[in-house]
Amino acid sequence: MAFPNTRLTLIQRLATQSDNADWNEFLRDYWGPVCRFAQWQGGLSHEDAEDIASATFEVIFKNNLLQKWVTDRNAKLRTLLCVVSRNLISNHLRVREGRKRLRRDHADRFDERFVLKDIDVPADQQDQFYAGWAADLIQQVLDQLMQEYHAKGRGDYFRVLHGKLCDRMPMREIAESLGMSASTAENYYKHVRQRLSVLLESAIRQHVRRYAAPSEVDEEFATEWADLAKHLRGQGGLESTIEKMWSGEDVDQYDSRQKSLNRAVAQLDSLVHVPPARP
Repeated sequence: MAFPNTRLTLIQRLATQSDNADWNEFLRDYWGPVCRFAQWQGGLSHEDAEDIASATFEVIFKNNLLQKWVTDRNAKLRTLLCVVSRNLISNHLRVREGRKRLRRDHADRFDERFVLKDIDVPADQQDQFYAGWAADLIQQVLDQLMQEYHAKGRGDYFRVLHGKLCDRMPMREIAESLGMSASTAENYYKHVRQRLSVLLESAIRQHVRRYAAPSEVDEEFATEWADLAKHLRGQGGLESTIEKMWSGEDVDQYDSRQKSLNRAVAQLDSLVHVPPARP
């Protein structure tokens, strides 16, 4: 398969070759969103949601869905992931026969015609999957922000953000607890809020560069940035979105998702490395 651009996108590389590093990057981009969607859409425990996510990526790999999607892009990549995971969630809720059987019975004979020709997802489910993707992206940016400030000896900057949005403390109390003036705490908050916006924009641009052709990056970035802004407005703004993330169970399950991601990466590595069958 020939592509017109000199730089192949991540999806094009995955569609034309089996490279563990590329598959690992793909999993790290979409593991969290699929887990969140499975948990929210199916009302599943986070353990079952992680199992749905694992099955989702196995289905995509074993059925060459990315290669088929590249040749017939009639929907967004997120929609494809949403359809596959939704199908597995529906089956899981219908039969409730456990994790191993879910993968064994359905990963090899998924109805790809349903995915590629009837890829139609209700708007509310698309919005829910997008919300999971946005939450995962924001969480990654928050982790990057925390590490950046601590590396520079500016941990109090992030503590101000955490105190305001997670603990919902008045700025005066945050300042007192950190031994600084209220004006200093306010300045720290403004600084970290501005830096958060910069890192979030950078994360969106990097994501787009992985999946869009070079000639499409600027247009795709503008669309993704506008979509994120619209989503955040619907949630009451970025600060309100982070408050909701930090006040719910999602943040408590973050470490679990990271561990299950590592297991999924190892599992997919073993699939990629399976030698071809002898004739």
